[in-house]
Amino acid sequence: MSKLKQSSDPVLPGESVASIEEFEGGKNTYIDNGLIRSAAVGHKVLDFKRRTVRIEQKNPPILPKLGDILVGYVEMLFSSMMSIRVLYINDTKSTSGFSAISSVKIGSSGGGWSRDRGDRRGRTIFRVGDILRGRVVSLLNSTIHITIEEKEFGVIYATCFNCGGDTVPVNKNVKCIECGVVEERKLTSDYGKETFRLIQKTGNA
Repeated sequence: MSKLKQSSDPVLPGESVASIEEFEGGKNTYIDNGLIRSAAVGHKVLDFKRRTVRIEQKNPPILPKLGDILVGYVEMLFSSMMSIRVLYINDTKSTSGFSAISSVKIGSSGGGWSRDRGDRRGRTIFRVGDILRGRVVSLLNSTIHITIEEKEFGVIYATCFNCGGDTVPVNKNVKCIECGVVEERKLTSDYGKETFRLIQKTGNA
């Protein structure tokens, strides 16, 4: 019998991996009511020689910190906030599936949106699918909060909601080069497809 045995299925934080009567807790574990539990996402490794259990992480996720710059896409819109799926943390690609939230002031000067239907006057500050850049301002209750209020933050790229075409910035608006539809956005100064492509290239390097 091998001295080491690693589980094929990953374990999640808080999951029981052994009892203190069987093993001693090792790396990435903690004791709770006589049970050894995982403190990270990874694979359980039992060491039968030392009688220990540990959790091995493969490519552990990069956790956002206060001040980090995040890039992601709007996945959900609510009445006064939106959820952004994180794609890049400080220009490094993130595959961990984190989501961040950003509060948005509704109004003529502070932003807002008219849900996915849009309005016939063309005013929509954000839509599902928009690519945003923001800064982490809070990690309260294990929730990532970002701000996009500053000049360099906001929408860095969006496709046309009407036809899916490419868009270009025109003043405070985005204009589709295919069908001509114009919508308002809270744009960054470097808005455009090339900016997002550069982020992708840097993050995947």
